[in-house]
Amino acid sequence: MRLHHLKFDGNGQPMIAALAETLYGHIIDYCLSVRNRATPLTSIEAAKLTKEARKLFIHPTNTLASPDTTGEAGEILLYFLLESVLGVPQIVAKMELKTNPNDELKGSDGIHMCWNEQDERVDLFFGEAKLYQDVGGAITSALRSIDTFHDNGMQQHEFSMVTKHFKYTDVNVKAAVTQLLEFGAPTGDIRINHACLIGYDWREYGNLPKMATSVLTDEFRKRYLADSQRLHEHLQKRFDTFQKKHLRFEVFFIPFPTVQDFRDAFNKALN
Repeated sequence: MRLHHLKFDGNGQPMIAALAETLYGHIIDYCLSVRNRATPLTSIEAAKLTKEARKLFIHPTNTLASPDTTGEAGEILLYFLLESVLGVPQIVAKMELKTNPNDELKGSDGIHMCWNEQDERVDLFFGEAKLYQDVGGAITSALRSIDTFHDNGMQQHEFSMVTKHFKYTDVNVKAAVTQLLEFGAPTGDIRINHACLIGYDWREYGNLPKMATSVLTDEFRKRYLADSQRLHEHLQKRFDTFQKKHLRFEVFFIPFPTVQDFRDAFNKALN
């Protein structure tokens, strides 16, 4: 369980727009593999690739009557958490493999891979991002998707994607990918992980007192940590009946005033 939260601005408001703008600043890295772009980029190349990356998103019509319910904001946020918090680089830029920009990603919400120095093996991460009003519903949906992912053999398809599209040249990861190519399934040197983002509405934002930002952050964290027992119980209840206990999980929790606020902010930054 990993508990994260939004920062507050000087007026005590959660910085949703700033998060969305930060994610927008990473759309080239998220959408386009290294093999399809120069490093470093010139300003002209960056502008061209940003335009190319923007075209890969759905850009839904977003109105009060028909709000955006796509998962793309959550998917890029999970990508950012995996790279910045866990330090696990994206191994396949799945966005550039979409045949129709209006389709959502098939299979997992991201494929990341790194060498675990301590355990001396490669960790392969499949992403699953859920933004729900209800935290329990988000957890249930995430585990159901992971169950289906394995039961339908999607992991085999994504193993093959790793062998065709990996972009990092770390010698240990390259050796592990070569093994995947040879055997078609993970060997003893590759460990399967699922990284889950659970974004949810939290009413406590509306109950926070008016106070200086530094004090407000401390108060928010105190309430968030007090609520962590409830989150743990939700998670444990669903894992009690989950059959694939041999898999490893990193679960990121992020409360929002509403997840719709975050989706709307990301679409605004994108557009």
